[in-house]
Amino acid sequence: MDFEYEQEIKELSQAAKRFYRQGYQMSNGGNLSIRIAGRELMLVKATDVAFDEVGRETAVVTDFDGNVVAGDKKPSKEALLHGALYRTFPQIGAIMHCHSPYATAWAAAHDQLDFATHHSRMKLHGYVPVFDTHSYAVPKEYFPHILKELAEHPGMCGFLLRAHGQVTMGRDMREAVYLAELVEETAQIAILS
Repeated sequence: MDFEYEQEIKELSQAAKRFYRQGYQMSNGGNLSIRIAGRELMLVKATDVAFDEVGRETAVVTDFDGNVVAGDKKPSKEALLHGALYRTFPQIGAIMHCHSPYATAWAAAHDQLDFATHHSRMKLHGYVPVFDTHSYAVPKEYFPHILKELAEHPGMCGFLLRAHGQVTMGRDMREAVYLAELVEETAQIAILS
């Protein structure tokens, strides 16, 4: 991988390893990406790579259509969704998708996340819907619905996928990580309460 993307690789790797340690994403599922500033490119985890393995050799740079620009691996199955989000919403700088246990459990039987704390309502802007895409990777035909929902709720910074985990979007990877942790905590509190 090109040294040009050193900072993005570092941020991607740190976030992925943090979520692996916390048990928010085990095995080789989930994905995360960072927009390459000033270009229609993103750094994304390669497919079939565990979060604790994310680094220079296991990430790729793609355009927003998932075409590899740098790296020699195949990008995550969700690269097309990430690209659609980046293309449509220029304020998104990073995306975290993980199969965290409580958020995934909550999405199995609800249509949106319940907010049991003032903090979560404020930080998550009071709305985290559940989308049922009937697939382990979000099919392109569901993109318009997700993009429309985001456009209609400008503060929306995350959503749940039935039987598939959660997705959060931040200005940078730090924010996307914090939001994902908050979604997981909020789902856990909702389940316990």
